[in-house]
Amino acid sequence: MSWRLVVAACALPLVLGGCVVTRAGTLTGIPDGPAIPVTVAVKEESATVRGTNPKTGEALAGVLRVEHAERPPGGLARAPDAGPDIGVAPVPGGPVVMVFVGRLDGDRGTSLKCKLEVERRLRLRGRGVCRLADSEAKFPIYRLSFD
Repeated sequence: MSWRLVVAACALPLVLGGCVVTRAGTLTGIPDGPAIPVTVAVKEESATVRGTNPKTGEALAGVLRVEHAERPPGGLARAPDAGPDIGVAPVPGGPVVMVFVGRLDGDRGTSLKCKLEVERRLRLRGRGVCRLADSEAKFPIYRLSFD
């Protein structure tokens, strides 16, 4: 399939409501928890995460929603020639980052609150953290990532 056909196939749904990009990733327990294979389907305003824990068989699924539309590419730096009361300015370059938040719920009772940062690049990349939803405990933590 040519790249033009792929672009054309993605352009029509984008006009009608958004193109979906699906990537394989992992949800890994820190420090020594299981690595759960997941799929992450990213749309314009949401990311759907699904996976099954290979040790327990528990299926996890959830939709994360955009918290912040976009951060400027490249991050922030001190503004040049800024006076003492002027803070930071966007630095050009680098990918645009979207922040998604939401919950992953398991069919056996696990519930995780997650925050995922997705870099809009030629190929989407995402990194985030999930914690037990009904706990203030520092651990367990799960790292959510996909390339």
